[in-house]
Amino acid sequence: MRKLILTAAIFFSVFATSRAQNPTILTNVSPYSRYGIGDIQFNQGMFNAGMGGGGIGYRNDSLIPQYINLQNPASYTGHQIVAYEVSLLSNTVQLQNSTTTGTFNRTTLGNFSMAFPVTKWWGAGFGLTPYSNVGYNLSLSDNPANIGPVTYKYEGSGGVDQVFITNAFRPFAGAPRKFLLSDSYDKLKLANDTSAMQRKLKMRNALANISVGVTSSYLFGTLNYVRRDEFPDSLYNFNTKISKRTQFRDFYLNYGVQYTFRLPKSLNPLYHSLPDSVITGKKIFSNYFSYTLHGKSDTAKLFIRKPGIRVSVGFVFSLPTDINVSSDILAQTYKLYGTIEQFRDTVFNNTNIPSRIVIPAMYGAGFALKKDFRWVFQADYMTQLWSQSTIMGQDPGLKDSRRVTAGFQFQPKQAGRGNFLGTGQYRVGVRYYQTYLDLMDTRLTEMSANLSLAFQVPHNTHIGEPVSRLQVTFEYGMRGTTSNNLVQENFYRVTLGLTINDRWFNHYKYD
Repeated sequence: MRKLILTAAIFFSVFATSRAQNPTILTNVSPYSRYGIGDIQFNQGMFNAGMGGGGIGYRNDSLIPQYINLQNPASYTGHQIVAYEVSLLSNTVQLQNSTTTGTFNRTTLGNFSMAFPVTKWWGAGFGLTPYSNVGYNLSLSDNPANIGPVTYKYEGSGGVDQVFITNAFRPFAGAPRKFLLSDSYDKLKLANDTSAMQRKLKMRNALANISVGVTSSYLFGTLNYVRRDEFPDSLYNFNTKISKRTQFRDFYLNYGVQYTFRLPKSLNPLYHSLPDSVITGKKIFSNYFSYTLHGKSDTAKLFIRKPGIRVSVGFVFSLPTDINVSSDILAQTYKLYGTIEQFRDTVFNNTNIPSRIVIPAMYGAGFALKKDFRWVFQADYMTQLWSQSTIMGQDPGLKDSRRVTAGFQFQPKQAGRGNFLGTGQYRVGVRYYQTYLDLMDTRLTEMSANLSLAFQVPHNTHIGEPVSRLQVTFEYGMRGTTSNNLVQENFYRVTLGLTINDRWFNHYKYD
């Protein structure tokens, strides 16, 4: 398994390196990627992809498998074992306007990430994901007076990726234990003031369920834009080619907060107290239990089914960030002989032009409900203030984007060895996305729905159970319209990924 992970890490490293060295590779096909900084690729782990792309409020609990939630950095404190994910995305796009239709396919990196617990109150992770993609090839013909036929051609390629490191903390994780060991607790115990003890402990347990996180990303990549003005019927006019190459190299931060709790007994009739005889230890902290079964300690607290509905809420945000970029601009005249461009003169050539792109503030909120292993429901709302963005000192005329997601997961039987289909996880999700583009007085929107299947992968781990998952997600959606001389995109996406859970970095003690 470690050889598999090493092979996957090398593969994705080579993939990212080759893309950085050859940014003309088309990883996306969309005429709308010509605007702004391309198509924004929202970070999606395997769980996120199956839930409509959301998960701001979702976090792992003691049940397995444990997925990496790339939507909220605060969720990393929920990892009690190592999680590793790799995925590939195959995107088939059908473009159509009022007269023609074309179909294109591209396969690219979906996600490469890892998360692990550092301590009981600190979780961390790292990975590589796409941030934005550009890919289009358009042409427009005109016949202005006194000039003759002109063909305008526009091409774009490349993309921006991000390498990220995430750290998440539970700042009040030690509050319940600190209270139980304090003089204040001893005084209340001597006074037999049970209500005060319960009230203070409840408040500290609530504080212990707060998590905060930050993701530090390094954005890198190249966007290529080429414009050609060609005069097919003229013997005297030179064609013009303007090439612009923009390189990204800078850091970007986003933040997250999560809070989790269980519904009270009055709202959850299935909740019940566990008998003290099966609980190892006198105290229970952070809602984690350890059991003794048949006189022996259970293999891991990770396999305990804890009754009740868990609720988690989350909030994410990022501040406006100036991203340093550099541009190379080259303008040339040429004659076209068949498909060969024979250049005649260089009109303009300037390299390493420093500039900035302002990525605006982003805010999002969401919640998730989870009933032990049986089902999960999540819903998110996110907005980004692109109307306040500037690209190289100019206002690109973008609008604020908005995104709403919802998803539901169902698992018939508890994870473990046995029924393959019964222990599978089945997900459906929907997404509505109002993009930052307003073209021809038409606001560009995107709607999609997905179906996801995740099944156990049998292999030996330090946990001793088949805890890894192979997942495939099918998504269908559309963006744009054929009205007002625009293009409608119908896309079919298939995401194939592997989530590996295991115990690593443990030091064993021998008596």
